[in-house]
Amino acid sequence: MAPTNGWVGVDLRHFVALETVAREASFHRAAAKLGYTQSAVSQQIAALERAVGHKLVERPGGAQPVHLTRAGEIVVEHAHAIGARLSTAQADLRALVAGELSPLRVGFFGHGLGALVPGIFRRLQELDDVDFEIYVSEARRDEELLERLSQGEIDIAFVHEPVAGDGYEHVTLIEDEHVLVVQAEQAEAMKAIAHRLDEIAALPLIGYKASSTCQLADFFRAHALDACWLIQSDDSETIYASVAAGLGVALVPRLGTLSFGAGVQVIDLDCGLPPRRVGLAWSSVRGESGSARLYVEAALAEAATFARQHLSLAS
Repeated sequence: MAPTNGWVGVDLRHFVALETVAREASFHRAAAKLGYTQSAVSQQIAALERAVGHKLVERPGGAQPVHLTRAGEIVVEHAHAIGARLSTAQADLRALVAGELSPLRVGFFGHGLGALVPGIFRRLQELDDVDFEIYVSEARRDEELLERLSQGEIDIAFVHEPVAGDGYEHVTLIEDEHVLVVQAEQAEAMKAIAHRLDEIAALPLIGYKASSTCQLADFFRAHALDACWLIQSDDSETIYASVAAGLGVALVPRLGTLSFGAGVQVIDLDCGLPPRRVGLAWSSVRGESGSARLYVEAALAEAATFARQHLSLAS
């Protein structure tokens, strides 16, 4: 589809020139940065202004820095989106050449979410006339997963909510309440403090490194409490073994406890701790592909099934 009105003839170099002028606040510095002459940059900006029908750059003259008009700011905002779209296209083409575009590439941070994955895949296998292949890309931090999404390296990712940053769409999968995991012989004594946030904060706590722990730390601080985090690990087995050995008690989402073995007991809490909210996110630039949409639908259904089982267990 051709551009409308006078935008025919606008190309990427015009947007790059405008972005660079805005960033450098100088035609001279922008030209040096781009490897052009100053007159060439001026011509590119003038051509873009003619095409869009608006003055984009204020040129006060002398040693005063140049700056964008409001129209220029609007065009630069769209230029960023165009650049992101082109980067995504390049990443997709590289993946196609490498033979990596066919599978749905799912970003995953673990921390107990593995309990949901088999059910999601079973639901996809039950779909008629759908041949689903999934490649899982692991990362421990939301920031890394979101960066991979924006760079087109993965198609969809499990993330903690709220999602940090712009450029992503997401749906909430599950609210996963935090529980206390203790040595079995300590369980009765620990049940007595399930509603006491101050006493829980004073315990030697074990938990995950990522966003969930950070949110809990913020919650404790908001209640003028300084929680004692003895061990923070990305590995569920390390957390379980540390509790079983009596090193401390674990404060983790319920999903993270499903793989724990004997010797420990899970205690429900009634002290106002917020749940871990987990969602699926994808790039708003690329949009949600057909296979990603099917994955989201299967994940939502599986998460709802777990939530029903979870509530019945908790009651």
